[in-house]
Amino acid sequence: MTDSDQGKSSEPQINLGQIVGKDHKYELTVSNETSEDAVVRRSKEIADAELSRKMTYVLFCFALLIISIIFVACVYTFATGIADDKKWAAGIVSAIASGLVGFLVGQGKK
Repeated sequence: MTDSDQGKSSEPQINLGQIVGKDHKYELTVSNETSEDAVVRRSKEIADAELSRKMTYVLFCFALLIISIIFVACVYTFATGIADDKKWAAGIVSAIASGLVGFLVGQGKK
């Protein structure tokens, strides 16, 4: 658009310099998203969030299962094993217990 075309525009022009004062703060956003696009975007975001929660839950359950198996094996080894086996089993049980306490303490800060 040339300078001569600007004067011929039928739409009113807004001078933002006249609207904005010293003590006013304005935010201008321009979006070409239609309401249908917004609905699709929101439904996609909801589906992505739900999938993320499901994946986190499955990974949490898997980790809990593996740690439980290791914990039971170490307690069994601690109860029935020889002295050298009891040393490493006690260390692993202590690590699992301290990790659980750390997790539970961290959950209280939310």
